[in-house]
Amino acid sequence: MAERRPVTRKEAIIVRKAEKEDVRQIAEILVEDWQKAYRGIIDSDFLDSMSVDQRYEIEVKRYQKYVVATDGNEILGYAWLEMTEDEAADCEIIALYVRYSKRNNGIGKRLFQNAVRYFRESGKKKMIIWCLKGNDEARRFYEEVGGKEFRTDSHNWGGKDYDMISYVYDLG
Repeated sequence: MAERRPVTRKEAIIVRKAEKEDVRQIAEILVEDWQKAYRGIIDSDFLDSMSVDQRYEIEVKRYQKYVVATDGNEILGYAWLEMTEDEAADCEIIALYVRYSKRNNGIGKRLFQNAVRYFRESGKKKMIIWCLKGNDEARRFYEEVGGKEFRTDSHNWGGKDYDMISYVYDLG
């Protein structure tokens, strides 16, 4: 699952399986990303109530399902990969987050490509990703990497329902 590619002349991004030592930074990325990217989409009270310590306790239980993009010193982003039994797809990227200050540097695309390669090597044929319907930045990204709108649903956070949209990818 590991790979290397230069980001700048002096830095290299490595995509690898997450380790327990990565979980604090994963929690930091998630909280920061939600509080910045979802402001105006998800209720501010819910976003403001999020804490890194709380997320750490959640993420430490499932980090083995994650891959991280790192420059060796810092976790730049991560993706949560799952095999599924959904009628629409047999695998899913549950989450894909890039440290907010590192966005638009190809890190998300590298994590996405790594996931596609991993799923293909595992014999999977169709991948699905869900995102908030109002998250235009994520939607543009998922469309740019070949996603086709599939279906909508809703998800509840903080006692409120939010519209979600899924994208499917043919891995064949």
